[in-house]
Amino acid sequence: MDHGAWDVLYLMYPKSDIPVVQVSINPELAMEKQYEIGRAIRDLGKEDILVIGSGSTVHNLATVDWNADKAEEWAVEFDNWLIEKVENNDIDGLFTYREKAPHAKHAIPREEHIVPMFIAMGSGSNAKPKLLHQSYAYGTLSYICFEF
Repeated sequence: MDHGAWDVLYLMYPKSDIPVVQVSINPELAMEKQYEIGRAIRDLGKEDILVIGSGSTVHNLATVDWNADKAEEWAVEFDNWLIEKVENNDIDGLFTYREKAPHAKHAIPREEHIVPMFIAMGSGSNAKPKLLHQSYAYGTLSYICFEF
């Protein structure tokens, strides 16, 4: 299992007592298509199946500072933009985050780390997405968690 799955699951289910199916993503698809994939699996929630989209919103390993004890301003600025768009259901803004979000290309050099968020967002049933957690490690690795 990829670290993007087990890193989250071992904290949520330390006894490993739930069945898990990990699926792959296609980072080449447009964000609109990723969201549509989420929409296609939306009814899984009615079957008591939890969809988790894990990754990192800011995930640029070239910028990691192993000794940093606070987040870099550009990383927080990107995440705050993202959070505002998610919480306000600004789907069109999110679809074009690459062009509109501050520091987007620096924050996410490769799409596979943010694609799961779009799939999870599409699969959600909450009318009002909610930020559950926001933290940073090593200056530029961000961990935000939304409930969709």
